[in-house]
Amino acid sequence: MRQKPLTYCGILHIWLLCNDKYNQNERYYYNMKKFRILLPIFLLAGIFWACETTDPFVNDVTLAVFTGDFESALQITEDAITEDPNNYIAHYYKGVVLTAWADTYDIPTERRSYYERARISFETAEELMIGLEEEPEELQDLYDTVIAYWADEYNAGVNIQTDDSLFSATPDPFQTSLDHFYNAVTINPDSAMTYQVMASTYFQMDNIDNAIASYEKAMSMLERPGIDDYEFIISLYLVDNRYEPALNLSQEAMEEYPGETSFVQFLADAYIQSGQRDEAIELIEGLIEQDPDNPQYRRVLGTQIYQSVDRATSEVTELYREIFDLNIEARNLSGSEREAIETRIAEMQAQIEEMEAEIDEYTQVALRELHRVVELEPESESANFILAIIYQNRAANLFERRNNVVDSSDLVAEYDDRARENLEQARIYYERAAEINPDNPENWHSLFQVYTGLGMEEEALDAMEKAGLD
Repeated sequence: MRQKPLTYCGILHIWLLCNDKYNQNERYYYNMKKFRILLPIFLLAGIFWACETTDPFVNDVTLAVFTGDFESALQITEDAITEDPNNYIAHYYKGVVLTAWADTYDIPTERRSYYERARISFETAEELMIGLEEEPEELQDLYDTVIAYWADEYNAGVNIQTDDSLFSATPDPFQTSLDHFYNAVTINPDSAMTYQVMASTYFQMDNIDNAIASYEKAMSMLERPGIDDYEFIISLYLVDNRYEPALNLSQEAMEEYPGETSFVQFLADAYIQSGQRDEAIELIEGLIEQDPDNPQYRRVLGTQIYQSVDRATSEVTELYREIFDLNIEARNLSGSEREAIETRIAEMQAQIEEMEAEIDEYTQVALRELHRVVELEPESESANFILAIIYQNRAANLFERRNNVVDSSDLVAEYDDRARENLEQARIYYERAAEINPDNPENWHSLFQVYTGLGMEEEALDAMEKAGLD
């Protein structure tokens, strides 16, 4: 299935239509499209054979459907219902006629009203059959009919998004997929899977509100939501800045799947994004206290805290750019106008100082935890790589501070020295990651950047070759 690019901090675990559950479903309903045309005929013929001795009107209904006279077929069933409102065969046949009639329309939205009426008839027939002392064979036929038409609409929607040629040939393909999915839940409203794929489709359309509403509906129908289910909807909540439900559902998922550290990560991220960094630290530090040698908790704490640092660093960079532009503007001004800009610059400088102090504090927390992860998992390529990234980004932030110092050569030198120290630390851990996995070009690409920054020309050329950049 087609996917839009994801930008949510690299941790959005989007569960889409291409997973095993959907592949299994498509295999189960293989070639349903060809079966679709013959379905009403086979169903009616089968029921006619089973019921001709007790319901003679079946022959007339079957003949009318065979000849495409759906109005007559429908009238026959309605007359039988008028004569006996408890005639479950007549109610069932009315649903079959309406679904067969819906199938004659190529545009999915034009089938909707027929499916709605068919659903009412099927539900009435089911209720009457279940109320009998002995369950009739037609009850299973009813279920098979509903599943067949549901599968037809469901697979039609999925196929549009999984078949490139069909996707290209379909006008407004995502909306057309949704039209099929709405037909599917109209004929079979008990299908949680359909609401799941509707949510994924809405996400492709950037309609987060409906994606969330659809998945919430699916979650309410699942006896026990799976790990993927929790991850998907929590991710949607976080994308949409709905922190309270993200927090609540993350806690529920942690209780349901205590061994899954991904939900600790979600919970920490919800805290951090909602401005509750201290709560995130307290949460994971509490888990670390219970299990101090668990590298996963420390990895979550380090990476989640650093995501906050990364966002703050980007904000500081933007503030520096604004100050630069304001300084240029102030050169051509005088009097009160120049004074107003200088006041604004002073305010922004104070804001930067406050944010940089926070960046320094939380960077140390991230480094502390990732160092411990590397100690616990010295052969972990990812742990070494993440630690190197933090040092490299730390160096970049210090270089930026150096470049924005005004009239202080000592401070410039201090920032430069600190930046190079962090770049040297980044080199150590990137080299370790490359030693663990020398076939990963990303390790060498990162080393090329670091070597270049440190003026190590020979090493940079070697890394460039191994990264495939030459």
